[in-house]
Amino acid sequence: MNPASKYVEESRESSPMHRYVSDCGQGVSKQDIKHVTIAGRRVALSEAVTDEERTLIEKAVQATMPSNKECFANALKMWQYNTRFTYTEGFAVMSDLNHGGIEHAWCTLDGEKLVDVTRAFDHYYGAIISDPDVLERYTGSDLTTSGIIGNHHDRFEFLQDRGYR
Repeated sequence: MNPASKYVEESRESSPMHRYVSDCGQGVSKQDIKHVTIAGRRVALSEAVTDEERTLIEKAVQATMPSNKECFANALKMWQYNTRFTYTEGFAVMSDLNHGGIEHAWCTLDGEKLVDVTRAFDHYYGAIISDPDVLERYTGSDLTTSGIIGNHHDRFEFLQDRGYR
């Protein structure tokens, strides 16, 4: 089992965020991911990314200039650059670290192929947020650095609106 999936399953009852991600998320395992350098950044991509898609990713990285340790903002900027990048939030795991899942955000290209421009993890488990109204609320001058699902600054509004308390 994907260690990120295992983490989400085992921690499901620890918080409304964990429960939501468990209910609505999906996993991506190490064997389906490659770590590559694009536009000078180390990124994680689904093995299935085509050359044409890699060119789109490279242009997006150059245009959005992702910052280290700003995964939520980076993923939202990728979505703003091109809505083929769907915002995904959940947990990621490095195989060589003895640590549970780390709260993280990344993109999926067309809702299917992992694109992480912040940090190349080995395993992922997250929920796609595709509602443009929700995404717009957390971008622009209010660009979040705290995520959408796990955003404690807005008192977990996203989760509460969906009945997760």
